Amino acid sequence: MKISNQLRSFLGRYQLQNDQRKFEVAHETVGFDEASRIGILYDATEEKDFEFIKEWIKRTRTETKKDILAMGFVNKKQLPSRQFPQYGMDFFTKKDLDFKMVPTDPIVMNFINERYDILINLHTGNCFPLQYIATLSKSRFRVGIYNKKHITPYELMINLKGNPGIKEALEETVLFLKKIK
Repeated sequence: MKISNQLRSFLGRYQLQNDQRKFEVAHETVGFDEASRIGILYDATEEKDFEFIKEWIKRTRTETKKDILAMGFVNKKQLPSRQFPQYGMDFFTKKDLDFKMVPTDPIVMNFINERYDILINLHTGNCFPLQYIATLSKSRFRVGIYNKKHITPYELMINLKGNPGIKEALEETVLFLKKIK
């Protein structure tokens, strides 16, 4: 008998509520120019999204000298052959989730425990593993794409019209963060 993802996600959300009560992190507003460490969460299932993030990180590191790390979730059991972890870009897959869809990979736990100046979650849909990471992140300033069902983990949400792709979501988020002084 196969248990539905809805039930697994429900159990995961229950665990998240309990995990969230266990820690307190002081959050504050941080602008893009002020930030030296930036974490990015995104859905890396599509190769074009992975390639865009890889190029954006490379270009932004060169231009700004910021330390940028990305954690991508690949909604498959294994990483595609063209996607592999490299400096500043890690991944986790379905096999790295427990029964409640909570990430268990030590790399993900390290990402959660890092104190980024800004954490940007680029996922616009309903991806519980990415929500879990964003909610428990020890980052100073957590930014996400507006979704009325998932507003709790963020200090700032960017409301984008329509169904934006990852490129538009990142560009609009960074543009907004650059206005914060």
